[in-house]
Amino acid sequence: MSTYPDRYRGVSVTDVDVPLEAGPLRDLLMARPVYRRSNFMVVRSAGKVALLRLVRGAETGLFAPLEDVELLAGPDETVYLQRPDVDTAVPTALLTAAVDVPGARCVVVEGAYGHVSFVLDPAPVRVHVLDVVPPRPAKLVDQLRRVLATADDLPGLELVPHVIELADLLPSPPDDSYLLPCRGGGLEVPGASVAYLDEVPPRQDWTLLGCTRSRQIHDVLYGGPVRQIDMCPRALAARVELPDGIPDGEVLLTKCCLFEDRNEVDGRTVLTPWGASFGELREALATAVDLAMAPATAPMRP
Repeated sequence: MSTYPDRYRGVSVTDVDVPLEAGPLRDLLMARPVYRRSNFMVVRSAGKVALLRLVRGAETGLFAPLEDVELLAGPDETVYLQRPDVDTAVPTALLTAAVDVPGARCVVVEGAYGHVSFVLDPAPVRVHVLDVVPPRPAKLVDQLRRVLATADDLPGLELVPHVIELADLLPSPPDDSYLLPCRGGGLEVPGASVAYLDEVPPRQDWTLLGCTRSRQIHDVLYGGPVRQIDMCPRALAARVELPDGIPDGEVLLTKCCLFEDRNEVDGRTVLTPWGASFGELREALATAVDLAMAPATAPMRP
């Protein structure tokens, strides 16, 4: 499991003129008081870097004595990166930077605003995201990435997109006429006429490309049976090749329009509304993290 500081302000940085080894560093630092918010120290010497955990004693005002110094990562397993475009307060951003140095056990990043933080033993929480296109880009994937750009209270996540083309759901050759939920997606079907449910067109012998909610609206407006191709991401999840269990803490996140103002959990799947707010998406990611860290007791599929 990856280790990140709770806040980058808990990480101090100092240059030393002793070997970056536990003994010499302990001898040097134990004689100094430490700021009461400092939990970790990045130490640099002769172009090399190491990471320490600081064990503080009782606070006396702004400072506390050091009771011990633990070497978490030595110079042979630590890399120092300068990435002014990285917000080091965000674990996912740190994890993304660490990808540039595979094999490094500890990656220290000097990022935006000159703030320094680190990730130790980088290993992401993998969240599979199933979405459909059009519209493009895949909205759920894009919005989750935007949420993660500022999610300083979530561990480092890796989104694994599974994007399904709506056109691939259609038969070949296509039917003569299709009814879509709305124009928003921009789907075109060459050789077929297309109408939009939200415009309440005159009824035709069409095929509804929509989800359960679209079918419910159709039945209220028109009554009677209709051919339907289900485009609900929750229903389409069965098409995605995902592990049967979650031994490594992997979870599926997708959307369903039957949920209008809340997230739901079904087994190892997190379901969020089709038009989820950023707040709801943030909650969905937090729920995915909780599921990923829980024992795998159910299959991932909804």
